[in-house]
Amino acid sequence: MKLLMHTCCAPCSVYCIDSLRNEGIEPTVYWYNPNIHPYMEYKARRDCLKEYTKSINVEAIFEEDYGLDEFCKNVVCDLQNRCQNYCYRVRLEQTAKYAKEHGFDTISTTLLVSPYQKHDILKMQGEEIANKYGLDFLYRDFRVGFREGQSKARELGLYMQKYCGCIFSEEMSSLARQKKEKEIIDRANRDTERRIRLSECIPSLDFRQLKRENKEEIDFIYNIKKEDYNKYVEENKTEMNEEIQTKLFERYIKGNAKNIKIITVKGEKIGFFDGKILEDNTFRIDNIFIIKEYQNKGIDEAISRELLFENEI
Repeated sequence: MKLLMHTCCAPCSVYCIDSLRNEGIEPTVYWYNPNIHPYMEYKARRDCLKEYTKSINVEAIFEEDYGLDEFCKNVVCDLQNRCQNYCYRVRLEQTAKYAKEHGFDTISTTLLVSPYQKHDILKMQGEEIANKYGLDFLYRDFRVGFREGQSKARELGLYMQKYCGCIFSEEMSSLARQKKEKEIIDRANRDTERRIRLSECIPSLDFRQLKRENKEEIDFIYNIKKEDYNKYVEENKTEMNEEIQTKLFERYIKGNAKNIKIITVKGEKIGFFDGKILEDNTFRIDNIFIIKEYQNKGIDEAISRELLFENEI
């Protein structure tokens, strides 16, 4: 097999090359990406791939065609389908044409490693175009190694692009980042407002996530739960010993630790609450436990009223 592998960038090539070499297949890298813009982005990805292929002794061919004008002419009337109707096809077609003219019998593409691409369409077009030129299309579902390849690329200090390639995907990526940044700011503002309201109800009232490894916090919660267990025994006239209480508590902590928050006043622990993360990314309080000294002071009401907040995980 003499394989010519279309390559979109160095990070995506990492796992593909490693995986093929493990199979005993030595690919020749082929750079042809007229859909990558602007030019500084095109140059950054191309130059990074040149350096990387040299460092791992992989033969690489670089077909220079920045192609912004041609790209815009071909996609402007159908932006939603630009990937499958132009970006995939124009690169696979050129790869196949070069392969046929230079003695290669097989083609493939590093686009198959990305979980963000239209994988089935890539496979279909790759096979169709390869057949047109009398070649084989080497199909591999490289997606299984995407995270591994990206991690290795970061360790090697390769240039990591922030968007797929074209100016329209850059716009989409920028808008998504702006939306995410706004969500973070809005969440922080809501959290600040909530804490202010809580402090107005109960001065210095605050809460923090339980740390599983913090024995002091675990013991504090156990002592409150123990009181609750004893109350249950009295009300239901049943039997409960220390061993049963401990097992119940361990089961409770195991299942609820990530959703338990410690309530504090002036930094001192006065109780805790638990709950569930809902589908809309909010936190629903199920139970509030407060030590006797702080019961009937409006703390649980204040928390219940104000603590419907977006989960920060």
